Amino acid sequence: MQLDMFPEYIDYSEQEVLLGLSGGINSMAVLCWLSKCDPKYYPKTLHLFYAHLAEHSDDTFRFVADGVRFARRVFPSVQFRMVRGSVIEYFESQKMIPHPTKSPCTRVLKLEPMFTYMAEHGITENVVGYVKGEAIRRASRMAKRTNSDLNHVVADGVRVRFPISSHDNEWCFDICRELIGWYPAIYDIRDAKGNRVFKHNNCLPCKNMELADFKAVGKHFPEKMAKAVELSDRLKRHWGRNADDFYTTFGREEWEAIECEHCAFD
Repeated sequence: MQLDMFPEYIDYSEQEVLLGLSGGINSMAVLCWLSKCDPKYYPKTLHLFYAHLAEHSDDTFRFVADGVRFARRVFPSVQFRMVRGSVIEYFESQKMIPHPTKSPCTRVLKLEPMFTYMAEHGITENVVGYVKGEAIRRASRMAKRTNSDLNHVVADGVRVRFPISSHDNEWCFDICRELIGWYPAIYDIRDAKGNRVFKHNNCLPCKNMELADFKAVGKHFPEKMAKAVELSDRLKRHWGRNADDFYTTFGREEWEAIECEHCAFD
C-alpha cells in the first residue's frame, strides 16, 4: 500500500502550510522536496516551526538555521518560529522520567507550542516527514485517531500530508546534502561494521532509547549522558525500559529503585 502523496499533484498556492522542523534529516528533506515543486504551487506562506531543546546535538540549531535561510531564498513568503526548552529540566520539574511509551515531553515542549502557533496563524496544511517504512504505520494511527481516511487525514481542521512517504532515509541524506549542503554530524558516527550508530537526531539521551543507545550516548556524548545520569540519581528514577540494565550500566545510588506507575509497565 502506498500513500497517495505525489508532489506534482499538490497545489499549495492558496494554503498556509506548516512544516515542523525537528533538527533531523526527514523534516529538512520535506523542505527540500517542497523547493523542487513547480514554483506556481509554492505555499502562500510557508511556516517553519522548531522547538530547540538543550539536549539536541551541538550542530542541530545551525542545521535548522541553514534550512530557514535556504527557505527564505526559495519561497516567496516564509515565517519562522522557534521555542526553547530542556527535556531534563522538564523531567526535573515533574519529578519523573517517563516510561518510553509515554511522551509528555514531546507533547508539552514541542506539540502544544506548535498547535498554538497553528491556531494563531490559520494553518490549513501540515506537511510531515514520515518516510517509507514508517509512513503507513504512523499515518494509519493518525487517521484512526482523527477518524479520517488514510489518504485524507484531517486533524482539527488541518489537512496532514506525508509527501516523502515513498522515499527512504538515504534519499533524505542525499537531498539535504544537495540543497542544504550538509546534515548533522551525529548521523555519520558509525560502528565497527559501518552502520550508523544514531538513526535519528533526537534528544541525547531520549527516554525512548534502548540500552545500546544509552551506551552510545555515553560514549560519543559523555557530557549529555552525565547530566541524564545525574538526573536519575536526584529523582531516583531510571531511563529506559529496564531499571536493572540501566543501573548496572550507569551505576546507582544507595537506594532501592522506586517505580512510578508508568515505569512499572514494559
